[in-house]
Amino acid sequence: MDSFNFRLQPVLEHRRRLEDQAKLKLARAKIAERQARQVLTSMETAFGDGQSDMADARRAEIDASEVAVYQRYLDRLKQDIAEQGGIVTTLHVHSEERRSEVMDGMKARKVVEKLKERQYQQYQIEVNRNEQKQVDEFATTRYNRSKGQTGAEQG
Repeated sequence: MDSFNFRLQPVLEHRRRLEDQAKLKLARAKIAERQARQVLTSMETAFGDGQSDMADARRAEIDASEVAVYQRYLDRLKQDIAEQGGIVTTLHVHSEERRSEVMDGMKARKVVEKLKERQYQQYQIEVNRNEQKQVDEFATTRYNRSKGQTGAEQG
């Protein structure tokens, strides 16, 4: 009997490639999200430091123009933080979409792999059946030969 040949092997390989590509896209999306979160964290830290510096400046009774500069800086930083928060949210949604694509790719691959496993099991059953058939034929032939020799000796 021929060796096992899975007809849908090219489909399985294609699905594996698609899954690998989806995993790569997910990794890239997670990196982009992580970097955006780091930028956001540094902005929030700068904002906290700026508020602290402004409070110190007010206690030191600096002139109003410096307080106005601090205030404009903090207002701009607050606006940048809001924008960066939106970017982080968008990148998180993008990452989740990529994660969903990976899960779908894994499911699609597993379906074909299960089919391959079932077909291989059927192949193994058929191989075993053929082997047993050959053994049975060999035993029958041998029995008939031995019976024929015994009958010829008696007759």
